[in-house]
Amino acid sequence: MIPVAQMKKDLNYSMDMASIIDVLKVIASSEFKNLSSKMEKEDVLRERILSCFNLLTSISKENPFFVEKKNAPEAFLLICSDEGFLGKVNTVITDAALNRGLDQKAKFIVLGERGAKILDDLGVKFMPFRNIGNDIEMSHVIDISNSLMDMYEKAEISSIHVVYMKFISFTKHHLDVVKLLPCDELIGFAKGEGEGALGALIEPDAYSVMEYLVKLWIENNMYNIFWSSKLSEWSIRVTHLEHSSDELKEINKGLKFQYFKSVHSLNDKIIREIFAARKTV
Repeated sequence: MIPVAQMKKDLNYSMDMASIIDVLKVIASSEFKNLSSKMEKEDVLRERILSCFNLLTSISKENPFFVEKKNAPEAFLLICSDEGFLGKVNTVITDAALNRGLDQKAKFIVLGERGAKILDDLGVKFMPFRNIGNDIEMSHVIDISNSLMDMYEKAEISSIHVVYMKFISFTKHHLDVVKLLPCDELIGFAKGEGEGALGALIEPDAYSVMEYLVKLWIENNMYNIFWSSKLSEWSIRVTHLEHSSDELKEINKGLKFQYFKSVHSLNDKIIREIFAARKTV
């Protein structure tokens, strides 16, 4: 039987943990609300980029930005989290990327130390980047985009896929894999007949403009993906903490019952011993 003193110690520890988790839950909920309020509701830049593509008339479907490069590996950008209580999310993301690219000897780029540690423990080579913070910096997005574009233009990689947890709603998320390059989806927005280019002056040339628009397209997509990933991160964290809080409440109920039952039993034993001692006097 566990000593009463140990039961008391376990009960106090469990109650302290419940209090800490409740505080963490409030912080996570507050951070989620803060991020939700900052996120742009309308993607204006996307519409501007697509309208600019309508002006380009000389884009070939064989353009290097629209066709996968041959004899080069795929690249996977893994957006992992360094926050607590999200180990399962990181595992789902790394497993999805490895299942898709490990056999093809793909290149892996990892955001977040914990995701990097998973790949390092598995002996998988990767390129590390610092994780995205709660205040998503456009300079960070541009740095990553420039590195990816540089590898793509040098034919070091054939395509770029982003693996992350997509935010749908506070209680709904799912793993998503988005292809950034080649961006063949943009082909449909380039008018081959020149309808959108009448009277438009394109300088220095159509290819340079298209290259810049592709870069903006990638940066904008990455920026939106980072926001989605960050919202998922905090909402999943709140949900996990809520579940942990409920579990601890049930554990505390059991500990309290066992503790007071043992105290009551001990008091009964002491009282019986006192009366037994008086009878022998």
